[in-house]
Formats: sequence, structure tokens, C-alpha cells
Amino acid sequence: MLDPRLDRSAVSRRAFALAGACFLAVTIPIAAVRGAQSGPATLSGAIYDATGAVLPAAEITLENANQGVWTASSNAAGRFEVPGVAAGKYVIAVSLPGFRALRQEFELTAARDWDRAITLQVGDLRETVTVRESRTAAGASPVAQSASPVRVGGNIRAPRKIVDVRPVFPPAMRAAGREGVVPIEATIGVDGSVSSVRVLSAQVHPDFVLAAVDAVRQWRFTPTLLNGAPVDVVITVSVRFDLAN
Repeated sequence: MLDPRLDRSAVSRRAFALAGACFLAVTIPIAAVRGAQSGPATLSGAIYDATGAVLPAAEITLENANQGVWTASSNAAGRFEVPGVAAGKYVIAVSLPGFRALRQEFELTAARDWDRAITLQVGDLRETVTVRESRTAAGASPVAQSASPVRVGGNIRAPRKIVDVRPVFPPAMRAAGREGVVPIEATIGVDGSVSSVRVLSAQVHPDFVLAAVDAVRQWRFTPTLLNGAPVDVVITVSVRFDLAN
């Protein structure tokens, strides 16, 4: 303290700013390193439906091109865990009967990425309708219909068709001896009515399209219930127009 050679003058503003810059240069990289995941950790998360309720017994598959494949199932609380997952790019697939299968790519980098929240949507319904006419002017043969069984999960009550309008074979197409298949994706609204209809192929004669869409729009169903609440659901319909020999 008594050394006369020491400089006891106040620190200049320039020196103070330089010291602050050096401090930030050291602390910011340290914070960035702490924010990243340093090694393999447990990938965990929860599976929900569209209402926010948890979904037990969902099957989870995690894939990485270099590290392999992991599988897990959600527990009674909808939670799942996959231990020993390192940083990198992954594909996760989640399936549960009655819900639409999910497949999604994501990347694990920061520590928060190891905690996932996944929501499954109500699954698609599928139905096939066959409209058959004879090739001559004779009476039409009986129309056959088959419907694929619907996989229903424990929280879903599948819709039931209560109004079924049959498509009519277009007379012009019958006279020309033409056949066709109209693939349709329709949405059943919360009230059981068909709220939208979309044709999935452009390779269909418009006469067949009009006949199929007109019939499907008139269908009515009981509401689809998810955890007791009505929800929209997508149905895939294949309307086949055949001519009997």
C-alpha cells in the first residue's frame, strides 16, 4: 500500500469496456455449452389425443440411420421413455388402434429436445361401394357393398352409418360400356353429416365423379365420439362402377 510506484488512478471508461467485453467473450460460450446435451440421455414424453387426454398403450418406434432402432410403449399416464439416446437426427413413429399413425422427423440438439409431447388424431375410416349394372338393357343386378372393419381404440366410439344413399350408374357411361373407380376422401362432421368431399384422382370420368360425390354427400352417420365428445373424422371411400357380363 505504501509503494509509491503503484498507479492508483481511477479506471478509464475504455479499460472498463474492454474488461466487460472480455467477460462476455468467456461467459457466453460457457452458457452455450451448458445449454447443449453433452451425451446420450433418456428421451421421454407423453402421448395425447386431440382433446388433451393421455393415451396409454401407444407403440413408439425411434429410428436413427447410424444408431439403430428403439421401441417403447406409453404407460397408464401416457408417458414413455427411451434410454441412451444421443444427439442427432431421428424418425419417431407412434401408433395406437383407432388413431391415425404418426411418423415424424426431428433433431435432438439442446437438452430440452429430449422431452417430447405428441398428439395423435382420430384414425381414418374406409369403405368400399360397388355399383354394378348389366351390359344390356335388362334389369340391373343386385348392388353389393362391403365395408372394412374399423379399428377402435378404448377412447373412441366409431361412427355408424344411419342414412345410406346408393350411387346411380351414369346412363351415358353404361351405354358406352365404360367402368370406373372413384376414390374419395370425405369428412364426417361432429353432427354426423358429410361436411366435405374430395376426389383423390384426376383419372376418372366426370360422370362417375358426379354420381359418386352426389351419393356420398347425402350419407349420415352417428357422431364419432372421442372421450365422450363429438369430433370430426376422415373417411376414405372407394366407389366402383362395374358392368356385369
